[in-house]
Amino acid sequence: MLRRLHRPLIIVVASLLGAGNASAAEAGDVATREVMHKVFDAIAYLLPLSVRDAEQASSWDRELIDTKLATLGEASGALVAHAKVKDEEFRYIARSFDETTREIVGSFRETWPSYAYFSLMELTQHCVACHSRLPSDTQAAFGQRLMSRMDTADFDPSELSQLYVATRQFDAAEKVLERKLLSPQEDAIDLDNAGVLLDYLDLALVVRHDSARAQALLTKFAARPDVPHYLADRIEAWQQSLASLAPVLKDAPVLARARELFETADTLTRAPRGRERAIHDLIAASLAQRYIASRPGATGEDIADAYYMLGIIALRTTEPKYSVPEMEGLFAAAIRAAPKGPHARESYDLLEEFGYWRDLHLARAGDDSSIIDMNALRKLVTE
Repeated sequence: MLRRLHRPLIIVVASLLGAGNASAAEAGDVATREVMHKVFDAIAYLLPLSVRDAEQASSWDRELIDTKLATLGEASGALVAHAKVKDEEFRYIARSFDETTREIVGSFRETWPSYAYFSLMELTQHCVACHSRLPSDTQAAFGQRLMSRMDTADFDPSELSQLYVATRQFDAAEKVLERKLLSPQEDAIDLDNAGVLLDYLDLALVVRHDSARAQALLTKFAARPDVPHYLADRIEAWQQSLASLAPVLKDAPVLARARELFETADTLTRAPRGRERAIHDLIAASLAQRYIASRPGATGEDIADAYYMLGIIALRTTEPKYSVPEMEGLFAAAIRAAPKGPHARESYDLLEEFGYWRDLHLARAGDDSSIIDMNALRKLVTE
């Protein structure tokens, strides 16, 4: 059975802080930013404590922990409420975020179980899922203040880069990944298999639009003595793609151009999980995401087409995190945007074949999936 890899960075999902054109959208973004400030403040306190032994807890800790957990719960509820005016995919992420928050509250109230840390890192993955979707040069001072409360030596590089992206410190995240990718202590094949190169390319291209930095990193990585021929050949192909496609990152988000790149990517590899197509897919994803963001609330076949392409790219290239239903939300959004459109039935079939909510295979979900309502989606495409 094909299962998706648990990756530290995520591409292609709704942006919590994406700017809207109307004043109402801007007000909504301010409200979301305030919610996320409360979330990160709670995470900054709870995450270091999640690795402590039960004996280290004190009555003072308990009282403050309960306060932070209450804040986290309130913020999560506010995010779900705010998501009602956002796009379909954002609502899926917000509901998943809320369920993860409930798990965190339960884990801390069970006196420091081992899954408290895991649940908190899952929550930051939801933040990463949102913050790594659209172009941004933001390096929030708020995020810097939060990270200053943590001993970053306690985290491995992938976790640390995830925390930096979650707090919108993108340059710091890039530097962490660059050190990891060029470290002699890391194995080149292991880095490739873990998707670290894709994590970096996603951040450099989709979020930062910095193709020159990506090219420089790829050149240095290819010079590693442990890079095998297959990986050297793929990096060379990536560099050629980057050289020709970098200007497209700055172009207006034209759906036809995204579709052209997507279809070209179809032809670049015969291997089911071949990564030769990654540059085309990432740039197509950037165009498609910006296209959706420029049309808040829109439905119809063009929006469905954009969501469908993003779902395929998530499935075949970017390997979404297990804890965040990214691919699932994209295919569900494609169905709801145009239930009788050309991609609706295929999107549903792919959801059944590859979709999961935690450990639940969506083909078996029935009424059990609280995030992806498979029964409702099936009715949309069959009735």
